[in-house]
Amino acid sequence: MIPLVLMAGFLGSGKTRLLTELIPQLTARGTRVRIILNDFQNARIDAARLGALDALVTPLNGECVCCGSLRELLQTLYEVPPDPGSVMLIEANGATETDELLGHLTTDPRLAHFTLPLQLTVVDAARWQKRWWHNGLERAQVSTATQLHLNWTHKLDAARLRTVESALRDVNARAAHVTVEHYAAYLHDLAMAVRDDSARGGRSGVVWATGTGEPREHRHPFGSVSLPLPAVVDRGAFARFVDGLPEAVVRAKGLVRFADEPGPMYVWHRVPGKQGVSLDRSWPHADALPTALFIGVEMPVSQLREQIAQLTG
Repeated sequence: MIPLVLMAGFLGSGKTRLLTELIPQLTARGTRVRIILNDFQNARIDAARLGALDALVTPLNGECVCCGSLRELLQTLYEVPPDPGSVMLIEANGATETDELLGHLTTDPRLAHFTLPLQLTVVDAARWQKRWWHNGLERAQVSTATQLHLNWTHKLDAARLRTVESALRDVNARAAHVTVEHYAAYLHDLAMAVRDDSARGGRSGVVWATGTGEPREHRHPFGSVSLPLPAVVDRGAFARFVDGLPEAVVRAKGLVRFADEPGPMYVWHRVPGKQGVSLDRSWPHADALPTALFIGVEMPVSQLREQIAQLTG
């Protein structure tokens, strides 16, 4: 199995710059690097730049991989051969809505040769929350990250840096703040740990300690997980289930069918920051199954399974 990493960050945050430092450190550890590079205009230019660093790079020009270029992205991932000991990095462009893309990367059954996705968000510390009407998108890209990397910190005085770090913790307190060296060690250890795994999330209870190669207990190292729901559920019990989701769950959505109306399915989602569940009646294709997609950092997956099991009572 191959670790799958979504690299996010607002325009100009320094994602490609980080890759130029990360690739040599991974290759020095014997980890092969594959990159899918999405950009509006410069994908091929940056692909040539990164390819010179001993990485296999596929450029995707055009729209965001969360929408217009999604099919091309998924097709590229389908065609990646099994390559244990390698890592796959997706550098998304700065306008990417990470929660939508994480959902596709988590639920697509044709991506079974990859782990569940991790998300590294690169933050321009000097321009954090100075994006005017794009501040919400920048916060959203941080909220779903499993790891954060701060760029351009040398431009800040100590007080401003503390303010930025505090604000990032307010948005996502569970994300690990990583240096390039530490992240290279982490990805190498993870690639070695999952190389013989055959099921996505097969080591969901263990994450490999950075740079040590020694396992330590962890709730859930990946950024998302998809779990099946019962064929039909009680409507009131389901509403209580959604209201009682663990704090670590940042986004939640899926398909559900209710016992009092077993014909149609409903697309459900929990609106971030609000109580209750939003329902939209749907008539999906015949093989669609009730499911729950959870996005967040260090989610207690065993607890989520138990809460879902209680829906059958």
